[in-house]
Amino acid sequence: MLIRQAHVEDISQLLDIEHYCYDDPWPREAFEEEIGNGVAGIGMVAEDDGIIVGFITGLTMAQELQVHNIAVHPDYQGRGIGRQLMEAVDALGRAGDYKRISLEVRQDNDIACKLYMSLGFKAVGTRKDFYGPGQDASLYTKELTAE
Repeated sequence: MLIRQAHVEDISQLLDIEHYCYDDPWPREAFEEEIGNGVAGIGMVAEDDGIIVGFITGLTMAQELQVHNIAVHPDYQGRGIGRQLMEAVDALGRAGDYKRISLEVRQDNDIACKLYMSLGFKAVGTRKDFYGPGQDASLYTKELTAE
């Protein structure tokens, strides 16, 4: 599995994965804003034999990396790809001298919540109805320290 920086040319493949994974997928413009933002954008993909099978995107704000979207194609889930993408963002944050990583996740997404906690994230709050009525988000952060 190759983890590499995402490029604007990858967006069509990311949209395909997004549609497989989410009921309310992001539009192309959201991906363009993050991946195409050379100053503050974060975008990485997981590639298997030249095919993009997962991605992670976000933005940098001050001394924080904010993860906004992560998805792995259903045919590739359960293989540790989400973990590899999160670890790549962690390494990016440490290399860039960022202080923390933050993200929101649906409270009922037990698999993702367990992954984040296993990577050292802490639940720090809730956003009521963040994903729609009755669909709350848990806020997670991870403090980055020198290793």
